[in-house]
Amino acid sequence: MNNEFTEPTDELKRVAEEINLLRRDIQTASAVLGRIERRLKAAFPNYPSKKKQPKEKKRIEKIHSLKTAQELNVIFEDLVNHTKTGGDSAYSTNISELSTEDIVALAVEVGIGSHSRLSRQKAIDGIRKRIQEAMQLQFEKKQNP
Repeated sequence: MNNEFTEPTDELKRVAEEINLLRRDIQTASAVLGRIERRLKAAFPNYPSKKKQPKEKKRIEKIHSLKTAQELNVIFEDLVNHTKTGGDSAYSTNISELSTEDIVALAVEVGIGSHSRLSRQKAIDGIRKRIQEAMQLQFEKKQNP
């Protein structure tokens, strides 16, 4: 049987070999550039050294939520109740209705982190964990009157 196409394992080996060859060529070129630069600095002491330019940090001004702590606690309790009755899909539906600022503020309110370090997804995951803890605590309270 004559097969015109190469086997996937053979193709993978070929691509891996090409990557290794490219890596070796880049390392060789980098070494040559380093030698040329050292010679240039030795021959011309006033040759300016290569300066790394600092990366610009993106400054995104975060808008804080206008909700009070009491309002955030009510939202949290609503999320707990909806999650109890509807499960994780109810949680996802209700949390998606909130703005990013409110989600981050709610996460800070329930002790997940600070405003400057929380992304929307980290806040959502943290709130989910706090809701699971609250549900577990309520379940234990019911069992141990």
